[in-house]
Amino acid sequence: MKNTEYNIYNFLNICNDFVESSRELRDAAMLCDDEVKQEMISFIIPTFEEMCARSEGVKILLKKENYSQNKEFVLAEMKAVTHQNFEMAKSIREKLGSLK
Repeated sequence: MKNTEYNIYNFLNICNDFVESSRELRDAAMLCDDEVKQEMISFIIPTFEEMCARSEGVKILLKKENYSQNKEFVLAEMKAVTHQNFEMAKSIREKLGSLK
């Protein structure tokens, strides 16, 4: 596989994982269908706010700057946000799992 093909494949995998982690977080958040459950997972709020800020930073870099100049940073931030999303989803499921 050529280096360019590898870079494209790697970028697509990072994007796919990013989207999948967002879907996982959304699905976990949907379990919080009342105020008691929302209060039970309120410990996630600071991590969620950090994830939102990082995502916004990536968005700004992609809009205002040359992607190639920031490629490694953008990809690293996307990976970090992906990891945070999966961890938050896992934490929500674990916290609310006892309510089933």
